[in-house]
Amino acid sequence: MVLKSGLLIFLGLLWSVRLSAIKAAGTSGVPIHVVVSFSALGIALFFSLVAFMNRDWPPLDREALGFYGLSGVLGFLAPFTLESAVGPHLPVFIFVVIIATMPFFTFALSTLAGQEPLQWFPLFAIGLGFVGTVAILWDISFIASAGNASVYWIAAAFGVPLFYAINTVFVATRWPSHASPVNVAQAQAFIVTTAALVGSAVSGATADWRLVSLNIPAVSLIVLGEGLALVVYLRIARDYGATYVSFANYVSIVFAALIGVVWFGDQLTVLTIGAALIIITSVAVYQGQTRLPTKVAACNNVRKTEHE
Repeated sequence: MVLKSGLLIFLGLLWSVRLSAIKAAGTSGVPIHVVVSFSALGIALFFSLVAFMNRDWPPLDREALGFYGLSGVLGFLAPFTLESAVGPHLPVFIFVVIIATMPFFTFALSTLAGQEPLQWFPLFAIGLGFVGTVAILWDISFIASAGNASVYWIAAAFGVPLFYAINTVFVATRWPSHASPVNVAQAQAFIVTTAALVGSAVSGATADWRLVSLNIPAVSLIVLGEGLALVVYLRIARDYGATYVSFANYVSIVFAALIGVVWFGDQLTVLTIGAALIIITSVAVYQGQTRLPTKVAACNNVRKTEHE
């Protein structure tokens, strides 16, 4: 239980650090497509070095290749493309709240996939965490940018958490037994790197790569945070289920508020502290009241034994 909670907290921290670093890179003038290209390349090189040192390369059989490809598309390429298209048309507050609905989609899909039973307490825990998340977002002034938004763009934006949820359930249910989280992370990084580099070359965006020099520390932090987060995310999804790992979205909002206080000079208010406690409670409720089906739990135990 300590390891399970620790991994979730660590993942939330990594995601919030990554988002803060992306914000810092953006304010320095580094375009998002440059951040994506260099981050993917850095992650791929890092995992390649790890694989070389450990003599442990990703398996390349049909099952594994299909898993790498689908998870790369569902977990990064599709949602990122949609984010890029929808983001400019929505206020930040509305967009972040929409993305925070991922645990609802994940739980629904996980239930349909037979990963966990349909119960009242998991839904209560997810709803509780969502309330805490919205309260923090409101308190850190995202609401100031709410404004008006087209219902069509709002509807399209829900595709982003849906893609993430589909990928999370896919990872949890279709994990190739002979691949480790590091193997999968490395393979996904290569897929994303290839797509990013080809896209940059076709669009002529390679001329912008020099702009990474505007904030090398931030881009380096993105590479480190995203690389570690990918491994931790895959480990949690594989061993503890899709819905549980989706709670890291809520945890990351708490850390984002704290980082905002330290890094960007934001104020820490009573509302944010109270909302953080609500999110902590939601995670505790979910951990204490849900159980994986016997078949799935047994499968996960086998996977743990194989990879530990």
